[in-house]
Amino acid sequence: MATRLAKDFGSFADLSAVYEVDKDYRIVLEHRPASMTAVIAPHGGGIEAYTSDIARQIAGQDFSYYLFEGLLKAGNFAALHLSSHRFDEASCLELLSGCDHVVAIHGCGHEGERVLLGGRDAELRRAIGDSLREAGLVCEDAPDGLDVLPPTEN
Repeated sequence: MATRLAKDFGSFADLSAVYEVDKDYRIVLEHRPASMTAVIAPHGGGIEAYTSDIARQIAGQDFSYYLFEGLLKAGNFAALHLSSHRFDEASCLELLSGCDHVVAIHGCGHEGERVLLGGRDAELRRAIGDSLREAGLVCEDAPDGLDVLPPTEN
């Protein structure tokens, strides 16, 4: 069993040198060439609960999706939670390079059920929030520290 933690990795290459695909983690990619939108869950499976399921449901049959899923029996978050600004897995980047819009699904440790909205595309963020509120979900802006820019760019 690998003993290194995700916080020590600078890239996906570092993670994949320690952990084994289809044993410790898996990658699920559904590319729909007609779609210019991708839904991703870079911390799926056992890393952040339900994010893979949410991403699949949002993508439906219309959008491409990418899931990085932790498969460890325990400790997925500590071992496999590569920070989003360091998540550079090749098939994910290739998928995203052909997209106009990307929606990333993340989990958080806040009490209660709510959706935290963030991202650079203010119009898309607003449209998603409006739709989710109409469906009865509680939505709010993501707090500082959960933004989309790497720490050096803030």
